[in-house]
Amino acid sequence: MRRATQRGAHSAAGRPQWPNPADERLLPEGASIVGAHAFSGKGIVESLRFSIPREHDLLPPIALKQAQRNGATLLSWQAMPQAHAFFLGAMGARTDSGGTAEMVLWTSSERPETGFGLVDYQPNRAIDGWLKDKVLLGPATRECAIPKGVFGDGAMLRMIAYGNELNLAHPPRPVDAKTAWQPEWTAKLRIKSVHTALLGMASAPNAQDLLREGLLGGEE
Repeated sequence: MRRATQRGAHSAAGRPQWPNPADERLLPEGASIVGAHAFSGKGIVESLRFSIPREHDLLPPIALKQAQRNGATLLSWQAMPQAHAFFLGAMGARTDSGGTAEMVLWTSSERPETGFGLVDYQPNRAIDGWLKDKVLLGPATRECAIPKGVFGDGAMLRMIAYGNELNLAHPPRPVDAKTAWQPEWTAKLRIKSVHTALLGMASAPNAQDLLREGLLGGEE
């Protein structure tokens, strides 16, 4: 199982997090983070100001479409100029001729990969390596297909689009690695867009859908 990050965004001493219990506001739909940003507050240095270029803007919601073609399920999505790579994975069940049920995993990777660790923020270095190894789909990819007969009793599908990581510091890191460098602050920006759906359904599943498929271990 591939994974390059161990923890998601979290607060720590000298590393504030937002949203937080004191400010739970979220960005509105269709918002952009391109442009100048500044942070202020207790313990935050005055120089914590930076600009985000357009290539690191928020990714849009994934508009995933499903279609049947000769028994296979064709999955397609819209172009995303800021996307660095894509990954899709599905989990479901299948019953063999003897009545024995088994769990089935399918992913868009050309290498053996469960995908359990991939549907999360990942650094550019790891994404570049997984693109080379054909674990991830390239940014120009617009479709892939789940072969006929992979799932017999339904499946839950997850898709992630990875944005490009942006690393900032003030003052910037010197070109000469031997030069002494003590930045006043550093910032890391990682962007992703995630979509969840049930095979055969255009919209994202609700709790009843998940229970009906048995994917949460319950029954309707």
